Amino acid sequence: MLQDHFVETVQRDHYSYTRLNRAVINELRTTPSAGGDEEAAHALIDLLIDDLPQDPQHEGLMDNSDTGAVIRCLKAVLRRLGIEFEIPFHDKQGYHSFRMEHNNDFSTDLTRIFAPGRAALERRERTTFTGGLRGLRGELRNLIFAATQKPEIVWRDVAGGVIEITRNKAYCLLYDRPVRAEGLTWGELGKWWRLQDGMYGMPQDARSQALLTRLRSSLNTPEQLLLDSYWECSIERGFDDCPALLPLVYLHYDPLAQHQRNQRLEGRVLTRQRMDFLMLAPGGRRYILELDGKEHYSRDGKAAPDLYADMVREDRRIRLQGYEVYRFGGAEFVDPQAAKIMLQAFFDQLLTT
Repeated sequence: MLQDHFVETVQRDHYSYTRLNRAVINELRTTPSAGGDEEAAHALIDLLIDDLPQDPQHEGLMDNSDTGAVIRCLKAVLRRLGIEFEIPFHDKQGYHSFRMEHNNDFSTDLTRIFAPGRAALERRERTTFTGGLRGLRGELRNLIFAATQKPEIVWRDVAGGVIEITRNKAYCLLYDRPVRAEGLTWGELGKWWRLQDGMYGMPQDARSQALLTRLRSSLNTPEQLLLDSYWECSIERGFDDCPALLPLVYLHYDPLAQHQRNQRLEGRVLTRQRMDFLMLAPGGRRYILELDGKEHYSRDGKAAPDLYADMVREDRRIRLQGYEVYRFGGAEFVDPQAAKIMLQAFFDQLLTT
């Protein structure tokens, strides 16, 4: 069950708009989803998190009645799964009142509110696991990427999978939906992007271009060339069904400083704090693409064997956990035209393996 199933486009003479499909919501409330109630529950939670804004002046996709209908539907779906989960509000107005009563503190954060429901769904899913992706530290759900400034990340609820970006949150993107065995495609990423602020009423082509522009804003010139080449390759192959290429992914960022981590029994800070590019492909395959500049193997213009050793040591570690790592040298991007030809051949072969 995808969020697109919950919305419909209404066409008028000179304009169109998107609204909640109440008929689908009402049917799901009384009838199990053909795609599975677990998937439906995740999609309903995503819909609420995306649409209930921090700012009460932001109307969002749903009105007060729509929000109430979605909450009732979610409770019914969870009950069918044997999950009792209490939501501390019944509609959109109730959510704003809840925030005011708690002075907008962290307890009103929607990700935290729905974390127990997420955790219960994941416990249930683990008993019928069918090949979804796992990250370096367990279930792969939070993907922090396209950071134009380095985020500071802390765990607020490890059991519930709740993280908080405590610094530079506005400068990165957070994809917090389940990534299943089919991987994360451009189509799925586009559906998530469509529900971000300012994207609801935008035409599809303009919305896709806005996504590309946002992803490119986090990259330097060679990295932009790589992303542009893959974007063009995806268009040639149908785009929506191609795996998305996520730039600057903080998938396993360690929030502790080096000196703090060294004092703890569990070991040192992770050497690699981010990945240049990550692709989550069908069948649980995960590709990491790295562009290596001088800083990867030299210090002050001189060869640094220790830096290179750290890099390849980390490569071995993540390869053992199921990631495939592909490295590109900076010299390969000196000639942009030659780089495009090289990248086209690489992506053609990668997507046909």
